[in-house]
Amino acid sequence: MGLKWGVIGAGSVAQRRAMPAINKAANAELHALMSRDEDRAKQLSEKHGASKYYTSVTDLISDTELDAVYISTPVYMHCEPTIEAAGNGLHIMCDKPMAMNMNECQRMIEACSSNGVQLQICFLFRFHSAFQQIREWIIEGRLGRIVQARMPFMKYAPKSSGDWHIDPSKSGGGSLIDLGAHSIDLLEYLIGEVVEVSAFCNSVIHNYDVDETAMLMMRFKNGGQAVTETSFTAVGSDQILEIYGTDGSVVVFNDEGWKIQTVIDDQRQVIGSQYEDLFQLQFEHFARCVAGNEQPVVSGGDGLRNMQIITAAYESAESKKVVLV
Repeated sequence: MGLKWGVIGAGSVAQRRAMPAINKAANAELHALMSRDEDRAKQLSEKHGASKYYTSVTDLISDTELDAVYISTPVYMHCEPTIEAAGNGLHIMCDKPMAMNMNECQRMIEACSSNGVQLQICFLFRFHSAFQQIREWIIEGRLGRIVQARMPFMKYAPKSSGDWHIDPSKSGGGSLIDLGAHSIDLLEYLIGEVVEVSAFCNSVIHNYDVDETAMLMMRFKNGGQAVTETSFTAVGSDQILEIYGTDGSVVVFNDEGWKIQTVIDDQRQVIGSQYEDLFQLQFEHFARCVAGNEQPVVSGGDGLRNMQIITAAYESAESKKVVLV
């Protein structure tokens, strides 16, 4: 029997990706969802097959049939619902970025730890077999020592004036915290610990109150370096990830589906990659972790670590100096 899930904040990501994935997952059931608009909550529960719907977080997490909640609200509404749900003994999957700041991340981790519940953050890229394969190659030393890496994450997705993504009091920042959370996490997952950062942030096209476009340079403990570029207003690149080492290189690119180009031992190879529902893989993995059958691929600690790097990046952009993490 799978976990009975409640979804807090049934917005676009939850509707397009998370709730369909829960319904597809082998060990999950969409039991309830919450939206502040009652008509919308009722309509979404009918559309996605949820047994119940609620208009408040407190009412949803008081549902005694629930096992776990997926928190898909704006960033400023991640911390308190996590603490409240943990207090009710519910396991928690929280969208990224984990919270508004490191203090909130710490409070969320402590609440889940003291109540003995799972806390995982939606760092979806970790679940793709292409990236897991690349991580194995790096661990095995097939690329040699990592010298340089790059992960652009840019979208042409201008925001309307009322969008919470461009309200710093609700989002914590712009493209760097929103898109960069993913690329920063994946680069650390693959290469190792980041020790110092330098960043540029701007908003010259739409003049948002947050960074519309950002570039972050990272230096790793093992001597490698990486850069990630993020934007809400730049048309995206076909290059997804590049990693260059002393003995080989890997480039992941989008050509009617992801492909991995490797150059190892002077042999060039292109490997195709099938579509994978990363949300489904994540929810199935989460249930196995709750059952004690697997160790988490991603934890609350990874969310806190991610926030440390993002905080240092914003500090660097503000001070125009390199900042130690």
